[in-house]
Amino acid sequence: MTLGVDLAITMNVPADAAGLDTLDGLFRAHYARLVRALTVVSGSREAAADAVQEAFVKAHLHWSRIRRYDDPVGWIRRIAINRLRDDHRRSVRKQRAVDRLAVEQSTVTIELAHDADLQWMLAQLPPQQRLALALFYVDELTVAEVAAAMRLSEGAVKFHLHRGRDRLRDVLSRRRSLSHP
Repeated sequence: MTLGVDLAITMNVPADAAGLDTLDGLFRAHYARLVRALTVVSGSREAAADAVQEAFVKAHLHWSRIRRYDDPVGWIRRIAINRLRDDHRRSVRKQRAVDRLAVEQSTVTIELAHDADLQWMLAQLPPQQRLALALFYVDELTVAEVAAAMRLSEGAVKFHLHRGRDRLRDVLSRRRSLSHP
């Protein structure tokens, strides 16, 4: 039997009621096996262990209800798998955002670096947008650091950065159209 089939078979066996009616007993009997199986799925033992631990914590919080399930280990497994999926989706979204911001930042930086009237262009922006752009692009702070410095939420900083970049693009395109009729 292959490893994947063997894992699938053993993971679908309901918890034995004898000795496994406590969460501690369930943890001792199934933790290592769940971590091994989810390590194969996620490729990371650390991520798998975190997911399984979080699932057991949730099981502890709701143990009075979960202990009556036909397969409490199945519930714990499902919670751990969902955590791994959430982590994967979060990391994919984060990487896409980082890639997108890197392209936008390099575009804006290149365009601004070649424009002798940078001060004039920045003066066209409202103060909040100008400050957010300066802290983010010139001082190279993270969004969270800019938010702390400006005493705004991260969402407000992202809004100011977005609006500021849009306005700078408009200013650049108008200047280009005037200089290249």
